[in-house]
Amino acid sequence: MFKRKISIFYLLIAAASGSLAGIGAYQFINKKVVESRPALPPTPENCEYTISRLEGFKYTQPVYMAEPKCESKNFIGLKTSISDMLEGYKASGDLQFASVFVKDLNTNDWMDLNPEEKYHPGSLFKIITMTTLLKMAESNMAILDKEVLFNQPLKAPLQTFNSRTIEPGHKYKIKELIYYMIVYSDNNATMLLHNYMDVDLFQKIFTDLGLPKPNVADNSYSLPVKDYSRFVSILYDGSYLSIPSCEFAISLLCESSFAQGVTRELPKNLRVAHKFGEAGRAGDRELHESAIVYLHGRPYLITIMTRGKEVEKLAEIISHISKMTYDHMAGFAA
Repeated sequence: MFKRKISIFYLLIAAASGSLAGIGAYQFINKKVVESRPALPPTPENCEYTISRLEGFKYTQPVYMAEPKCESKNFIGLKTSISDMLEGYKASGDLQFASVFVKDLNTNDWMDLNPEEKYHPGSLFKIITMTTLLKMAESNMAILDKEVLFNQPLKAPLQTFNSRTIEPGHKYKIKELIYYMIVYSDNNATMLLHNYMDVDLFQKIFTDLGLPKPNVADNSYSLPVKDYSRFVSILYDGSYLSIPSCEFAISLLCESSFAQGVTRELPKNLRVAHKFGEAGRAGDRELHESAIVYLHGRPYLITIMTRGKEVEKLAEIISHISKMTYDHMAGFAA
C-alpha cells in the first residue's frame, strides 16, 4: 500500500556540488544600491486575525493556526535591514533572490520579505515526511519499531552538505531511519522510508493546512516561504500531531548536524530546532533553512529561502540573516 514510487520525493535530496566562496559581501552595500530598494508597504495599526481550522471531523474543527492578517510594525526595521543587505549580495552577484519569513511565537506577529517568490524545498520536505510517519504511528505505534534491512546505497542525487549515513547490511527501525533523515539529512534513510510512508496522508497534510495538493509526479514543485513555514509552525503549536509526537519531532530537529546556516553566528548554547534543504543544479542553486529559535523569553520561527550560484555563499547569507534576526528579537527579550 505504501510502496508507490513517486518522483516528487527526489526534491527531498536534490543537490549539486558548489565551490567555497568568499565572506562578507554584505559589507559592501553602496549608497546607490540602498537608494534603489523599493519602499516597504506601511503596516496597519489594526489588523484582523486569520483563524485556520482542520476540517473532516464530525463534531470538531481544531484550530491549527491563528495569526494577524498583516505584518507587524515591530518588524519594519528588521525587514528594511535584511532587504538592504540582500541588495548588496545581489549587486555582487552572490545572490539571485531570497525570501524571509519570521514569526514571533509569543505574539504571532510576523514579517514576510519577498512573499511571492517560490522555491523548490529540497530536503525541507523531510519534515513533512517525518510528520506523515508520526501521524501514521498515532494510529499504529508498531510502525516506528518495524525493522527494515538496508541492502545497498540507493541512487540519489549528491548532496553538498553531507554527514552520517546508514550502512548497508544493517537493519534499522523506522524511528532510527527518521533520526538519520532529520539529524543528518541522510538521503539513503529518506528513500528507504518512502517505501513505508502513506503517500495519500503525505498529500493530505498539504490540503489540511490550506495548501494545494502536490502533484507527486511533478519534479518542479515549489512554494513560497510563508507557506512552507506552516509545516514547522504546527510542530511548535502541537496543533496537528499529538504533543508527544511534536516533542519527539522537535527534539530531532534540535540535534541537526547542519551548522553552516541559521546556527553559525548564534550563541552556541542556544537551543535551535532546524532543517536545511538544497535544490537545483550547478550554477543555479537553492539553499533553504527553517528553524525554531528558542530565545529565552522570545522564541521565534524563521524560514529563509535563497537562490544563487553557490550553496556555500547562500549558507553565509542565511547565517547573516539569522544573526540580524536574533539581534532584533533579543532586543525585545531583554
